[in-house]
Amino acid sequence: MVHALIPEDASGRENGSRRLVFYLAMEEYLARHCASDVFFLWQVPPTVIIGRNQLMAAEVNLPYCREHGVQVYRRKSGGGCVYSDMGNVMVSYITSGEDVPFLFERYMRQLALCLVRMGLRAEVTGRNDILVEGRKVSGNAFYSLHGRNVMHGTLLFDSPAEVIEKAITPSASKLGSKGVKSVRQRVANIRQLLAASPVGQPYTDIEVFKKAVIGSFCDSDMILSEEDLAEIGKIEQTYLDTDFLYGRDPSGCVSTDLAVPGAGTLRLSLSLRHGRISGVEISGDFLQVADGLGEALSAALKGIDLSSGDISGSVCTADQVRKALDGFGAERFVPGLDDNMLREAIFSLL
Repeated sequence: MVHALIPEDASGRENGSRRLVFYLAMEEYLARHCASDVFFLWQVPPTVIIGRNQLMAAEVNLPYCREHGVQVYRRKSGGGCVYSDMGNVMVSYITSGEDVPFLFERYMRQLALCLVRMGLRAEVTGRNDILVEGRKVSGNAFYSLHGRNVMHGTLLFDSPAEVIEKAITPSASKLGSKGVKSVRQRVANIRQLLAASPVGQPYTDIEVFKKAVIGSFCDSDMILSEEDLAEIGKIEQTYLDTDFLYGRDPSGCVSTDLAVPGAGTLRLSLSLRHGRISGVEISGDFLQVADGLGEALSAALKGIDLSSGDISGSVCTADQVRKALDGFGAERFVPGLDDNMLREAIFSLL
């Protein structure tokens, strides 16, 4: 028996009013405290979610996300970076068993079969994707908790491709050599594929589509109590912890080029460790009047937390940078380089 749990019913809110980490916490809670299999769908406002072991700077266009209010979180499963919004239906399946690869493949094939029944030529490919006509419509991942397994993924129903690409593709000029991007595949929206299918037309309504997906997995319903929701809220806080959000990041580097009139081009690189500035390196063809610009900047900026405040805004970090560079005197190192130019270059990396 597989229980269907519909988040909006359980939370007493409209679907999407919860942030993404609430649903990750709900998966974890159900895996730890519910012995039966559970399946549910959920949707969220614009959000990027990265895999457990990914380097954020290599996967996410953080300036774009800050500017457009796209939240960024890390999950506890592996796999690649995902953009989600109300047009991307998220799937969660919690089940028991020790043979995790077998269980994951079974889940993937069941998800693909659901799309086949709607008239799509869906197939499981690679380690965790579902493709229709060679284009990716679903990416999936899993992790285990002492014999209980959380399997989750996406069903890209109707999300704007241009936003997906902008949100999860970092600027090449700001990406240091230590960041390795995931390989992106061509994606397609399920709604468009259904519209082109002779039998898929009814499922172009997202609510009809969701009902069909739930029906392919579940045979009973389940509702969480207020006590359950309170415990989920506690787990949710662990996903918001800075050490978790950035703690899996290996050392990374973000860089930008600065043209200094009369002096040449200066490349400013911030080394990052766990979301904090660990050092500054200066390179380029610029003229200088004294050595030590990189060392002086490292001393001034070291330890500043790029995650200060909300991930969708860098106001706290900008204030820290302004304070750190107050009266810095950049021109004592490079002629024509004033403190304001230096601050603006650093702000471009935040």
